[in-house]
This record gives sequence, structure tokens and C-alpha cells, in this order.
Amino acid sequence: MSNVKHKNCALRELAKSAKSRLCDNRYDSEKSVPQGATPEQKAIFLKLCQMQKEGETVVNPVACFADQEKMKTLSHEDRQRYILTVCADYVSMKRFIENKARKTG
Repeated sequence: MSNVKHKNCALRELAKSAKSRLCDNRYDSEKSVPQGATPEQKAIFLKLCQMQKEGETVVNPVACFADQEKMKTLSHEDRQRYILTVCADYVSMKRFIENKARKTG
């Protein structure tokens, strides 16, 4: 077996990322975004972490995390679908953060 067989596997990408952080002394610069998260979920996760760091709470996740310009262009049915997707992404990322906080203490 050669190392070239799986050039783009997830484990190899994580190892590259960890090695670059170690070499550059950037131990805490990269957030631990859940693996398999969509780009929208990653954006919500990073924004939630920033809000938590600043001591803010989320009252209305749709207003905080939905793209208002995109919502203006969608039909009524598509807007409802988009809102449900944003809410589901918010709940899953919030649950991940809470579980991570419980594990660390």
C-alpha cells in the first residue's frame, strides 16, 4: 500500500492541519468544527462560538443566521424550507457546542 492511494482522505487533512498549527505555534487558532458539517453549519458554528465568547445569547436564530438577501428572493415555500434548514443547522451546532462543553467540564 502506498501513501498516495488516499490523498484527500479526512484523516490526512486533519493531520496536515494539526502539523501546520504545531509548526507555526498556532495551537488555538483553529476551531474544532464538527467533521462532516456543511459550509452553512460551519459558519453558524463559528458565529455561535464568537457570540458565546462575547457573552451574547441567541434570541432569534433566523434573524441571526439566515441570509436576509437570499430570503428576499425566495418564494414562500422555499423561504419556509430555508428557515427550517437554518433552524436545524442552528440546533445541531448548538447541541455540538453544549456536548463539547459537558465533556470538557
